[in-house]
Amino acid sequence: MPSSPAMAVVTHSAALCVGAAAMTVLLHRHSSPPSTTDGSTTATNDVISQKDTKQSIIIPNSHSECFNNMLPTLPIRLSQPNDNLLIAFDTRNRNPTFVMERINNKKHGEAPSRKNKRFFEDKAIPEHHRSRNHHYRNSGYDRGHLAPAADFKTDSDVQDSFSLSNISPQLPRFNRTMWLRVEEFVRSVAEHEENVKDDSSEIETWVVTGPLWLPSSTVGKDKFQYSYEAIGHPPSLIHVPTHFFKVVVVVSPVANNDSGPTFQLKKFAAFVLPHSESDEKSSRLRLVDCIVRLTDLEAVAGLEFFPALLGSHKDGSGDDIPLHKEIADALTDDVRTHAKNNQLLLEDGNAKHGENGTLLPQNGAGISKRRQKKIKQLLRSDSPPLFQHLCKKNNACFKYL
Repeated sequence: MPSSPAMAVVTHSAALCVGAAAMTVLLHRHSSPPSTTDGSTTATNDVISQKDTKQSIIIPNSHSECFNNMLPTLPIRLSQPNDNLLIAFDTRNRNPTFVMERINNKKHGEAPSRKNKRFFEDKAIPEHHRSRNHHYRNSGYDRGHLAPAADFKTDSDVQDSFSLSNISPQLPRFNRTMWLRVEEFVRSVAEHEENVKDDSSEIETWVVTGPLWLPSSTVGKDKFQYSYEAIGHPPSLIHVPTHFFKVVVVVSPVANNDSGPTFQLKKFAAFVLPHSESDEKSSRLRLVDCIVRLTDLEAVAGLEFFPALLGSHKDGSGDDIPLHKEIADALTDDVRTHAKNNQLLLEDGNAKHGENGTLLPQNGAGISKRRQKKIKQLLRSDSPPLFQHLCKKNNACFKYL
């Protein structure tokens, strides 16, 4: 953890391994490694081996080799199609667990086109475990990108985004309206931050996107019920998510060493959107209505986001929330408190059944006085903070999706 509460830095390698860093096992690469010239691939290969064509579990410090030989493969398959995209695919629900992308605004000639791009199956994953094109046929669902094609600047990178390992089933109206506008917002953030930088350093925007399955209703005290559809042909089914999330960070390099550049966190935000096909009159959600505390999202996603930037429980903090995550949550609550009509929060234990059939916790008015006091203390001790919330004084967050 960084020594100063105001400073958060991360090495290039740690950022690229954001999902894998949370695992306690070592995954072997199951597909051909990408050819890169920077440190990102080398760093990722600390977690994903290029030498093995199968995914396996390795028990560290094991005294019995037989266990390593007899253990089943893990359901999470990691692949890095190019320098700007990493995918963790879950073979149980045939959705990505998450995809991580680096939005690179460097120009490479004319912007690539989606024309003649076709969705393709990830042949590195066994047929009975992967997502397949025929699963979507006549299903009523779009093949929704998690890392959108428009984020990539080369034709080959755009083609990589059409892998079904980067796809989740999405309702057509959701995919083509609300989700599209969130993607456009993220691209506008990346472009804006690059244009307003006050020095010669490069600004990078990193995004982690994934599906969620949250309860649809309460059925008693501390008792909840899940309800969602699946498409395909049993036993190979694709589960339809109830929600989708995006975590966005804007960083700038502050140093360079043998392991790659070191980054300083400048801005961040975590969003969760209900996967619904409400018409425009009934939904009326603004992006600011979809911001959530980072720690709440980590609780439901089972992931730790950008741990080298924001801290991790592996840092020896025990059950205590790492300081930078506390500050991030305080900044989120501060934005939520000043945004009226907040509708979508993942508050612990304060859930209500929303009209769109998803479990929607109570709004920002429910922030306790104790929590408000802690927010003020954290923000005062970190004033002025070196990183801010993306929706702080950002009018784009207050537009309807």
